Amino acid sequence: MPKYRYEELTWPEVREAVADKKVVLIPVGTIEQHGPHLPLAVDVITSTAVCERAAAAVPDLALTMPPISYAFNEHHMDFPGTIAVDAHHFIDYVTDVGKSVARHGFRKIVLVNGHGSNVPFLDICARLITNSTDAICAMAPWWGVVPKEVWERVRESEFPGGVAHACEIETSMLLYLRPDLVDMSKAVKEIAFQKSKFFWWDLMGSSGIQFQEWFSRYTSTGIVGDPTLATAEKGKAVVEAAVAGIVELVRDIHQREIAPRVDHH
Repeated sequence: MPKYRYEELTWPEVREAVADKKVVLIPVGTIEQHGPHLPLAVDVITSTAVCERAAAAVPDLALTMPPISYAFNEHHMDFPGTIAVDAHHFIDYVTDVGKSVARHGFRKIVLVNGHGSNVPFLDICARLITNSTDAICAMAPWWGVVPKEVWERVRESEFPGGVAHACEIETSMLLYLRPDLVDMSKAVKEIAFQKSKFFWWDLMGSSGIQFQEWFSRYTSTGIVGDPTLATAEKGKAVVEAAVAGIVELVRDIHQREIAPRVDHH
């Protein structure tokens, strides 16, 4: 089977991968608190697992890179363990990784995100990579490629809030991927944020208003959701759906034409 891990290639093999027009997946997570029952690396574990399994499914089309594990995270710093990187440093770092990939000749790049607060920053990174190189770069949160019917089938927690952070779904994914890192005896339901028409959190939807305050203002445990409903079976279903979604995205962007620019001045 062709190699699908970027870091395991030799430089001549990288040249061959470029000639084969492979899509490069870059998993991006963060190191932050995930309640008393989950490890700090949840967002790295989930995004990396999705990328690795997707690339392994289509090694003729894709490569996956080592994860970018640190990100902007100031809002979690009231909880021990969180690592926070300045917003501009994070954007510059991720963009430099993407630009390096593009300089070698790869033309299709996908930032696969595992951390909700990465979304605005990775959107900027994808735009910068696309606008400053000959490559095109997209940003895809793993939850964004999971079909609605899968969410509806596995979810039992209330909406909004039941699936937000260290929640039913993230805990389920870890029970499936790394059960050795989960302590369900410490999992508790906490959905304590002030709900209104405009202000609420849930991975399955948004009010359209962008807002994130200090986590410690609305959770005492670091949890936003109901991890007590988590199961490994739910985690398996979500992981498999996310992998299938990224594979579909790889196939789509792989065949996408990069049209020439036209200067209309």
